[in-house]
Amino acid sequence: MNKKVWFISLIAVFIFAPSVVCADDLEPVPEIDFLTWVPAKFMAYYETSNYIAEEWRKLGLEVNLNQASMPNPLLTYWFKEHKFDCVLSVLSGLPYRMEPDFFTNSQFNSKNKAPGDWNVGEWAHAEFDDIGERQLEIYDPQKRLPLIHQLQNVLYEEQPETVVYYDVGSMGINMTNCALDYVEAPDGLRSIWNQVRFTPKNGASVIKVGRISDQSTWNPVAAIQSDDFEMLRMVYDRLVQIGPKGEIRMWAAESVNTIDELTVDVNVKKGLKFSDGRPLTADDVKFTFEYMKEWEAPYFLKYLKPIRQIDKLGSHALRFHLEKPFAPFVMNTLGQVFIMPKHIWQDIVAKEALSKPHDYPNMPLVGSGPFMLKYWKEAEEFLLLANKDHFMAPKSDLLFVVFGSRELVNSALKKGVIDVNIQNLPPQAVKEFEKEKSLQIVKVPSNGYTAVRYNTARPIFSHKALRQALAYAVPYKKIIEEIHEGQAGISASSITPVNTFWHNADLAPRQFDLEKARQILKDAGFRWNAKGRLCYPPKS
Repeated sequence: MNKKVWFISLIAVFIFAPSVVCADDLEPVPEIDFLTWVPAKFMAYYETSNYIAEEWRKLGLEVNLNQASMPNPLLTYWFKEHKFDCVLSVLSGLPYRMEPDFFTNSQFNSKNKAPGDWNVGEWAHAEFDDIGERQLEIYDPQKRLPLIHQLQNVLYEEQPETVVYYDVGSMGINMTNCALDYVEAPDGLRSIWNQVRFTPKNGASVIKVGRISDQSTWNPVAAIQSDDFEMLRMVYDRLVQIGPKGEIRMWAAESVNTIDELTVDVNVKKGLKFSDGRPLTADDVKFTFEYMKEWEAPYFLKYLKPIRQIDKLGSHALRFHLEKPFAPFVMNTLGQVFIMPKHIWQDIVAKEALSKPHDYPNMPLVGSGPFMLKYWKEAEEFLLLANKDHFMAPKSDLLFVVFGSRELVNSALKKGVIDVNIQNLPPQAVKEFEKEKSLQIVKVPSNGYTAVRYNTARPIFSHKALRQALAYAVPYKKIIEEIHEGQAGISASSITPVNTFWHNADLAPRQFDLEKARQILKDAGFRWNAKGRLCYPPKS
């Protein structure tokens, strides 16, 4: 090679390659297997992972975007086999997930890394586990809060995942025939705190609500889908409800008192009635929890496991004895289980000649909630009548209409065929709908979030410094503005800002900064070879 050409080539390497060059005999970081979503159905998720991969490649990493179909094989690779170096993790926001254990200790405690459990990255950290176990024993929210903040601090420092964004959904109301004094909640117009407040106007007798999918079951023992639970909570009462800001509010319970770490007393409101006129008492509550556990109701079983025994203390008083201290018990167990009428369910298996109560169609439905199911035309519509005798009596009957697609629901809202759309509007529709004077658009910040979850059991992401560096190599604002058209937000924590009480606001969201990412890698001993490929630190 000509000396002049050789000299120019050498200068080019130093100008365009990362500033620290390693010997070629050092071990390059292997290609990253980035498990992601198929763009045909989940373009926003795929594009998010693609934007991230593009920036990581600028750090000298090779990244393979491994597309997998949802639900399978994506869920199999993600939750059962942990077959990835990193995965674009999308965890939806649901009211019960406002319980702070879910997005902290449950996700990352080393006890939960078995196939099928939540710690899919198999991360293990002794201090985190210790804090996680201790906070489970504290029922007083104020005393528990510092430990929840500590959990968020450890996750922020260790980066077993990098939180990319949380959704800010948009839902719509056609105000021609409907009024609403909106209560901000993580489930927006789906929230029971809003659905009891829908008010007809201009002579309308019912509020019409659009849905994409139909109810799959009205049986609380068999239900497993979130859409089903949203309707079941309208027709059945729970002992407590999760408030709009994640707080616990009494519902069918007059009071819940923690006697000690293993004993919880519940006093049931007097005067509650089922829709057939029979009173709701402690007998129904005790029966429900024992029945659900006995028959292994698939969704509720894990929340019922902490219960060792239930004692009836009076006509409206019970005592729950727990196997071990479990702070989420009030929100996740008492706040989710639907109280079923004992006189209907206790003999239903024999009476209907069923093998299990899961098979009971539950028609006619007898519940005690703020609404009563009048009729259900499968795949078409169902009508919920306001229970005017309920302590949270709704202001209107609700007719839920099934459309089958998001586009049809949006069109029906715009035309006034329906009054409320409880589905999130796509970003492009939001801008269009905001121009319509008859439409009210409400913003719904989610308590769920999207993140890059790292598999720390594999060699690449066992390096904390690499995880920390890559947290600065995510183009957060670009993703939010270009892919989500501003309908998202940045959070430093897996407990997002909408979960006001538990969110650690002292943690500053990381900013995109490739130079800082490179510096972290350099300081940790990572090097780059002449081709710009990132190499592991030299072995001592």
